This record gives sequence, C-alpha cells and structure tokens, in this order.
Amino acid sequence: MKLLKAYLSFLDSVAPSIAARRVYEVMSNPRIKKLRDFENEVLDKAVKTTIPFNQFEIQTYQWGSLEGKTAFLVHGWEGQAGNFGGVVPVLLEKGYKVISFDAPAHGYSSKGATNMFEYIALVSQLIREHRPQLLLSHSFGSIASAVALTENQNLDISHWIMVTSPFSFRQRLEGIRQMVSVTDRTISRLIQQIENDTNKRVDDLSMEKYCTQISNVGQISIVHSLDDKILPIASSRQVHEQLPDADMIELKGMGHYRILWSEDLKQIIKEKVK
Repeated sequence: MKLLKAYLSFLDSVAPSIAARRVYEVMSNPRIKKLRDFENEVLDKAVKTTIPFNQFEIQTYQWGSLEGKTAFLVHGWEGQAGNFGGVVPVLLEKGYKVISFDAPAHGYSSKGATNMFEYIALVSQLIREHRPQLLLSHSFGSIASAVALTENQNLDISHWIMVTSPFSFRQRLEGIRQMVSVTDRTISRLIQQIENDTNKRVDDLSMEKYCTQISNVGQISIVHSLDDKILPIASSRQVHEQLPDADMIELKGMGHYRILWSEDLKQIIKEKVK
C-alpha cells in the first residue's frame, strides 16, 4: 500500500487523469479479506448455488427450512456473506430461513472489474426474488439496501437492521482520497470517469435521497460502534436524521467488522427481531 500511495501521489502531481484511472482500477477490483475459521464453518453448512448476473457467477447461500420467514443479509464493499457467520445461527434459532450472497468480484463469486452501481442492481434483483421479512445490511450494503427498497416499494419488510451505514458515496470517495494520498483534482476526474462508465450520477448514491422514499419497512434499527475507524459513527447519525423514527443504537469497543460477530449485536437481534 505504501508503494501504491507513493505512485498515485506522484501521478496526482504530474498526470491527475492517469492517477484517476489507476484509482478507478483499484476501486473496481475489491480486495478479498480472509475469513475467520468460524465464518468458514457457517458457510460450510449452507446450501450453495451459483446464479448468473451480468458477466459474473454469483455465489449464493441458504440456511434453514424452505418454509417460514426469510432473512436477507447484505454485506458491505470488500465484504462477503461469511462476515455474517456470527448472526446466522441466531437468526436460525428465531425460525428464519437465511439467505445471503457474495457480490460481483467478492468472496467466492467470480472475479472481474465491477462497481457499486452493479452491486446495487444485484441487491435489488435478489430482494425482489426472495421477498424477505427481515433485512440485515452492513456498511455499503446499507446504501445498496436503501436503493433496493425504494425500487421495490411493493415489498413488505418487517424489520431492517443497518449495522453501520455510510451516508453518501461522496464520503467513500473522501476516504479513498485520504487512503491513497491524492488531491481533489484527481478525485474530480475520478468522478467523471465513474459517471461516464456507469451512466449514473455519483451524488445519486446518498441516503438523504433514498431514506425519505422508504415507506415499506415496519421497523428500522441502526447499529454502529463509537470505535469504528473505517466508517465513523457520524455517518450513521446522519442517516438517523433522515430516519428519525428508527432506533439508533450506539455501541462501544467494536470495530467495523468485529461488530458483526459481537455478543452485543447477537443480543440486539434476540431482543428486537420477531
């Protein structure tokens, strides 16, 4: 990462358009983080199926009976279904059939360049197909879920649990700018490249836009740790401002991923999910 930062910082100073292309390549090829043993053990117990989506083969997972209530789990960018290994057993105990997936170029799905808009399109398709009663999302998966809910207003979601949430794609770009040490001149060119490539507006990816359109969810809970260094809790607080009737649950002593297998989150699910 140090060499990459130095390289991009140099390009930023002499050729920001080239720097923007290189940053876009990094963004379009998500890193695959190694799962912990207990996460792999939970994946091993799932019924696995692959489905085609665009140029990808998407790995899907199902736990539990075919009958009854459905819980749908949406991981974050550079995450995967295995990240929910701590909560799947809790949901099974509550009688849910649990469904999740690895996004394009994530986890055990096939690899290739992708983007967040493509990921959102997959989430919208899968939510429409599975029609869950419970939705549990993590990190960028919360924005993807918000878009999917507004695109599928006919669905009736009893409870949506957001385990951390960005407020906008602009925040993601600011994080990237700091991570790779480039200036606004590279980021402005990056935005232009993203919008030209996807035919989408970056500023459309904002919880401010979508939260006000969500009318098909009975209960919303937002969970975030004060100690999250990857996604500061301020972002979830901004989301809460757009969803004032939601429960805002602020935890302590957990990071961005550790919160997913924490006893605190398991207890929240046990107490709040019907």
